[in-house]
Amino acid sequence: MNTPISYEKNSFDIIRWYAAVAVMLLHYTGYFFIFSSQNSSVLSSIRNIVFFFPGVIALFSLSGFLVASSYERSGNRKQFFQKRVFRLFPELWICTIFNFILLSILTFRSFDKSIVIWLFTQIPGIANTPSCLKDFATGSVNGALWTIFVELQLYILTMFFYPLFKKMSVALWSLLLFLFAGINLILGYLAPMMPSLFQKVIERSFLPYAFWFLAGMFCYTQRTRLLPLLKKACPFLAIAYFILYQCIATQPGYYCGILTSIFCPFITIGLAYLLPAFRLKIDLSYGLFLYHWIILNVLIHFNLISLLPWPVTLLIFIIATLLLAYGSQTLTKHLLQKFSRVSSKQNN
Repeated sequence: MNTPISYEKNSFDIIRWYAAVAVMLLHYTGYFFIFSSQNSSVLSSIRNIVFFFPGVIALFSLSGFLVASSYERSGNRKQFFQKRVFRLFPELWICTIFNFILLSILTFRSFDKSIVIWLFTQIPGIANTPSCLKDFATGSVNGALWTIFVELQLYILTMFFYPLFKKMSVALWSLLLFLFAGINLILGYLAPMMPSLFQKVIERSFLPYAFWFLAGMFCYTQRTRLLPLLKKACPFLAIAYFILYQCIATQPGYYCGILTSIFCPFITIGLAYLLPAFRLKIDLSYGLFLYHWIILNVLIHFNLISLLPWPVTLLIFIIATLLLAYGSQTLTKHLLQKFSRVSSKQNN
């Protein structure tokens, strides 16, 4: 007989931090080996770890679980979507303003009208780089932001289809997950052969990543039966995944291998209830995600990633991102509180 689980007692905060830091380290190590003349077995090992358990998969699977919970706590679809929008966009817009000011200081002479188009695309969170800045640093003004537009699509999907998902049996959920695992495999095979425009459309679409999100949502809708099982099975899933990962040299799939896509969402949710329950007073994970690429661009623009020893640049990268994330979160909370007070006065 399964032992009841308190759904509030979890380690989601730790996993959020892991996901954000893993994405940071993936991008730092990737560009370090491109732009730096140094070599480091430590950074190679770190890169292997974040490839083995990708932060993006942890992010989307955790999001699927928590967004389902958020929908059930909301009074209606409008309230649900408003909460999601206020979670995503205010801090994104503050980040965009900061990034624009920094780019103006560093590259103002390179600006043309494409910078205006870029600013407008940041309002709905569409990631792109102005043509005038294609040669700046990494070649992307903030390459991590594609996930925000994908998240927005998944929120809309939840808004319209969650009542149906909630009623589905395990058999129907299995068919749905099988379908989206198949889509991930097919797109992983077809995307490299498509024109670059179609590749960008697929990259910005929710379709390749929906399996991870839906796996998290499945865990939530079936939580009474599934979470006690996942809690017990999580170590064995991790061991099985590690063995298969080492044995199979090449895996098909979009973004990552299919084994990683299938195992990691369920390991993520299982770990959240296997690890000791722990809540952090400050959650900077979203800010880390938003700002780390900006700091990486600065390091590459001034060639610090090559001139300084890698532990120094890595420390600068982490500390500067943490400070920006903290400042951004503080400012966002202040502005939202002020907006809430103004709105209350107008309604009264």
